[in-house]
Amino acid sequence: MNAIVVHDLQVDLDRTPILRAVSCAIASGGWLALIGPNGSGKTTLLRAIAGLIPYRGTISLDGPAVGAGSLRTLRPRERARLIAYVPQTPTLPPDMKVTDYVLLGRTPHLSYLAGPGRADRDAATRAAGLLDVTRFGERRLATLSGG
Repeated sequence: MNAIVVHDLQVDLDRTPILRAVSCAIASGGWLALIGPNGSGKTTLLRAIAGLIPYRGTISLDGPAVGAGSLRTLRPRERARLIAYVPQTPTLPPDMKVTDYVLLGRTPHLSYLAGPGRADRDAATRAAGLLDVTRFGERRLATLSGG
């Protein structure tokens, strides 16, 4: 089953064409590497899939919260529950610990003004394990490389 399907994606930034006619299907349950030279549009593709920049074309998600639906039909909070984007250089306090940064991924699952509970901390711990970053848990973001 494909988790994300991109069809004829086009992105312009400052009126400059960045992506043209990109189509791909991303399977669920595995790892995917997106490789290419600097400036080839890798980050732009990821930002479009996350719904962070305007695009033309179709991005479809297949999951329990969406069915087989378009990214455009999701509210930002619903989309954030399904897709997380971590930029190479986060705009967060450099003294934030990795465990706290991973816990930020639970924000769309919290009600307004609520803090994370035990279930959120457990989910963040599982995510850190899946991403193999548990060993960095007590390190500060500023001490890690962007890669």
